[in-house]
Amino acid sequence: MQLVETVATIVLLALLVALVLISGRRVQLLRRGGTPVVLRGLPSVPGKGWRHGVLRYREDYLVFFRVSSLRAGPDRRVQRRSLVVLDRRAPDVSERDVVPVGATVIRFRDDVGESEVALGPGALTAFLSWVESSPPGRAQRIRR
Repeated sequence: MQLVETVATIVLLALLVALVLISGRRVQLLRRGGTPVVLRGLPSVPGKGWRHGVLRYREDYLVFFRVSSLRAGPDRRVQRRSLVVLDRRAPDVSERDVVPVGATVIRFRDDVGESEVALGPGALTAFLSWVESSPPGRAQRIRR
């Protein structure tokens, strides 16, 4: 019986250490900087499904790190070439508790599907600049 208790204690300690390491890694990722945003996948119930996090821009893609996730990497990756901005709107009444004051909600589509991201004024400018500064698609050679 004592052996079972010892093994159970070791397993619990190992799980606790793993949880602390994963949490520490997540905090480290979030502290590296980025643009605070609120993101949700569509379709969703009005006012529901929003996730607070951080956007980071790369040359060909952007990544979203959810604040409340223990995932080691990004929770969402959006390729610039597949990103299409569909709509821009003000938050509706059901979203005002979740979406930051003065934010604009952008609906977009990419390889994963449709999503919405709520961005403050400065973050909106950064997002739209990143989208618009996309290099032109590479010309494909026609083989004859």
